[in-house]
Amino acid sequence: MSRKKISIILTIAVLVLIILTTGWKLKWSEDTTDSSEEISISAVEAVPGAVSIRVEGPSIIEPFQTRNIRSGIEGVITSSAEEGDSIQEGEILISLNGNDMKIAVEQAKINLSKAELNRDRNISNLQNAEKNLTDTIQLFNGGAVSGEQVSIAELAVDTALFNLNSSNLDVSQAALVLDIAKDNLDNIYIRAPFSGVVLSSFASPGDMVSKGTTLLSFVDLSRVRLKAEVDEFDISKVQIGQKVTITSDSLGDEKLGSKVEKISTGAEVINNISIFTVSTILNNIGGKLKPGMSADLSILISADKGLLVPSKAVTSVRTRSYVKVFINEEIETRKVVVGANDGRNIVILEGLEEGELVIIPTAPGFQLTTTDSSSPGTSVIPVRIPGSK
Repeated sequence: MSRKKISIILTIAVLVLIILTTGWKLKWSEDTTDSSEEISISAVEAVPGAVSIRVEGPSIIEPFQTRNIRSGIEGVITSSAEEGDSIQEGEILISLNGNDMKIAVEQAKINLSKAELNRDRNISNLQNAEKNLTDTIQLFNGGAVSGEQVSIAELAVDTALFNLNSSNLDVSQAALVLDIAKDNLDNIYIRAPFSGVVLSSFASPGDMVSKGTTLLSFVDLSRVRLKAEVDEFDISKVQIGQKVTITSDSLGDEKLGSKVEKISTGAEVINNISIFTVSTILNNIGGKLKPGMSADLSILISADKGLLVPSKAVTSVRTRSYVKVFINEEIETRKVVVGANDGRNIVILEGLEEGELVIIPTAPGFQLTTTDSSSPGTSVIPVRIPGSK
């Protein structure tokens, strides 16, 4: 057998060994007019880039705070804020006719004054009874009065003390009635609990309302809350404090930023899928966002910058990751440190240099030689490995 035939046989054996050990699809190139044999493999250049992983979901804009304003008393409405009115904290939202309340306050004041006068009289009576008891005891010690008169003086002190305690209770009760009357009088003016906007009104001036009747809905729109539904497959990736990007047709091309504020503790099962609620709070500068508007939430799970290669170019064994690199006309297995992976591209943080050729696997019988649109800035490069002559 000639040396050339021996060399060809050895070359074929090496190529078969490469196919079996590397797992890559190799394309055999036969050229009857050329005595050299070559194989071609698919590779991409490692290029700088970034990958971000996001969880997205639709949302409806809600007010940050909503308060249903109710009447604290029974009465007739004399004035009321209208839908869309902006009211500052402490300003009057609704007024009711308070004539009966004013009368009740004045009557309570009179009753309190009477109770205080009675208390003052009982204080004076007690003081007199105590002085009389002291004088009687002195006379008894001098033999001028009997012991029975001392007992009568002691009883007078006890009676005066009882009357004083009773009058003190009357004063407390009268003061409590006055406080209630004042509160009722204050309730004829219903004030804004915070600065906000009247979202809807359910009563008008002239209406007779009962205690507890809902009069209007008042909301704080300086901030808005957005909630998105996230299924059980993605919720484990979401954490409080992660960055959120908000887009809406009402904002045009403008994007707003926020953070995850809250994640629901339990799930709601919809179509046999467990759905969790993720919410965020956003400053509503300029009042551009209105309750009921739709918006999209995009939650940033992770993002890395480094060298980009197709995800399928990386193999993992337990916690370690590897790529095959074509260097010096040889295929080298390289351990790498990987970052974010969006399923199409993966970031290599360590282990590769920019421009190095990373081998990518191809399906049997298929040779990928076109530009890979899923790897921006990289192209599939047919790499030829010389055979024997």
